[in-house]
Amino acid sequence: MNRRKPAPHIIRRRRTALLVILALLVWGIWSVVSAIAGIFSGGTKAVSVSACAPGVVSVTAYAGDGMSHQDTFDASTKPYIWFTLVNNGKSACTFNAGPAVQFFRIKAAGQIIWTSEQCDRKGLNNSEVTLKPGKTQSSPPGQWFRVYSSNGGCGEGQAPALPGLYTLTAEVNKVTSSNSESFTLQ
Repeated sequence: MNRRKPAPHIIRRRRTALLVILALLVWGIWSVVSAIAGIFSGGTKAVSVSACAPGVVSVTAYAGDGMSHQDTFDASTKPYIWFTLVNNGKSACTFNAGPAVQFFRIKAAGQIIWTSEQCDRKGLNNSEVTLKPGKTQSSPPGQWFRVYSSNGGCGEGQAPALPGLYTLTAEVNKVTSSNSESFTLQ
């Protein structure tokens, strides 16, 4: 069989088409690799978030089992206490919610019987958190040992708290909880 050689202008068209297809293929592979890298790196845009304006953050105090609110604690149960933060603004902002600026107060009959201010606070630090608008962020729960606090401390070994009705408030970075959480010790 005798094959004719294509004309030079047809060879040029084929080569041009092949180069265009090859360039599109390289561009497509590059785009896919860049998209995958962007997904795993979290994107490349750095967003600047400013400090929360006064009055934007609300604090709510809780007493319970460490997961949910609880009204009553039997004689052998030590309550857990924690707080939540909510950004009531329209944009994300940063707020210092570190242990150095967290304070809990427990009252009975209107008098403070326990405050975290009397605990050993050496080594506690500040910690900026980013609060998204309308989203609730919880602190880790800490156990209250059902004791009075004093200049000697606030943990086990202090005078035991008596059965009765108690209220808990939390203060975070000079923002006091909007509630006064009530609970009963049996």
